[in-house]
Amino acid sequence: MTGRLPWSALKLAVACIYLFMLGPIVITASVAFNQDNRSYFPPRGFSLQWWEAAFGPQWLQPLLFSLELATLTALISAAAGVPLAFAFQRYRFPGKALVRAITLGPLILPTLVTGIALLQFLSLIGLGRWMGFWALLIGHVVICLPFSVRTIAISLAAMPGNVEPAASSLGATPFAVLRHVTLPLAAPGVLAGMIFAFVHSFDDVNLSLFIARPGERPLTVAILGFLEFGFAPTLAAVSIVSMLIPLALVALFGRFVGIGDFLYQETGNG
Repeated sequence: MTGRLPWSALKLAVACIYLFMLGPIVITASVAFNQDNRSYFPPRGFSLQWWEAAFGPQWLQPLLFSLELATLTALISAAAGVPLAFAFQRYRFPGKALVRAITLGPLILPTLVTGIALLQFLSLIGLGRWMGFWALLIGHVVICLPFSVRTIAISLAAMPGNVEPAASSLGATPFAVLRHVTLPLAAPGVLAGMIFAFVHSFDDVNLSLFIARPGERPLTVAILGFLEFGFAPTLAAVSIVSMLIPLALVALFGRFVGIGDFLYQETGNG
């Protein structure tokens, strides 16, 4: 009996953690089924009208805007992350530590600070007209690029050290080695970086709040603006939809690749 006590306490602690994490989500989802336009819990009546409203023009436009912005951010971050990861992992050059710090710095710098800095910078150089989509794209690439660089670097560090020399010894040119050996082996890291960049961009609110403009607002900013009028069942449905999209991507990626490999593995000192 005494030996079971620690395990029982551990199970209870884990159950409390899951309840703390999932409880608000369950409550929010159930609120979206209320029959009246009031946020009651438990729900009063049953209706799907608020889920239908979540895909109406008011919310569909910012949802599509967020999807477009996050997709472009993921693609640009991957395109820029590949050469940067190669440079950090495979080469030594003057200023490498400084370039690495600038590239990975947004991981520790609050996105709120990045948003304010970008807002002031564009205003000072006379590019205030870029506020909206282009400013958001620049800002999101800045804060999402570290995810691509890190995951690609992890793939390069985990690559067997003899495969590239073996391909070269069999007569493959450097470009052929890169195309047929290195990039296919690094592909999981590239894909992981794109997924992380997409999710981070799609869920961002702190940076987007400062540089969005009417008509070009991500879904997170639209949700925050709607909160001024209270937490209605429609907003509950929209919040659940905005959560399910990145969650589905992460679950899909974790099912086929394994997300833990890119969260905890070291990149090496390169």
